[in-house]
Amino acid sequence: MRISQKVEYAVRAMVDLAAQGGEHSVRSGAIARRAGVPEKYLEAILVELGRAGLVSSRRGPEGGHRLARAPSGIHLLDIYAAVEGPLALAPPRARRAGPPGLDRVVGDVWREIEDSVRTVLDGTTLDELAKKAHAGRDVPDFNI
Repeated sequence: MRISQKVEYAVRAMVDLAAQGGEHSVRSGAIARRAGVPEKYLEAILVELGRAGLVSSRRGPEGGHRLARAPSGIHLLDIYAAVEGPLALAPPRARRAGPPGLDRVVGDVWREIEDSVRTVLDGTTLDELAKKAHAGRDVPDFNI
């Protein structure tokens, strides 16, 4: 499985927002600098995260972005789905249950892998990632 650059950037941005504590809105330029994400690309990603209810944004002099809910309630699967859509590793043909045979045996393996990935993504919260990434550091380290 390959994680897209878009998912990587979305996770970095969300970890940065979690590290800010949610007390005030954060400008996209500041997030982009700290997370190492091109600002224009980040702005598009933040719109998608907003549509998914993960980020709230406000325009104007006091504007910026913040998490729309507690980091402990945001899972990596939520972030993935917001920017990539539903997790689907197995090809559509492998999703059909059919008679025993090569297609079904191989399809079972793909579904098992997909279930394992889903379990890890759904079992990892933004809060956990932010704590691990920032343990004992004053400056975020995004070489996760």
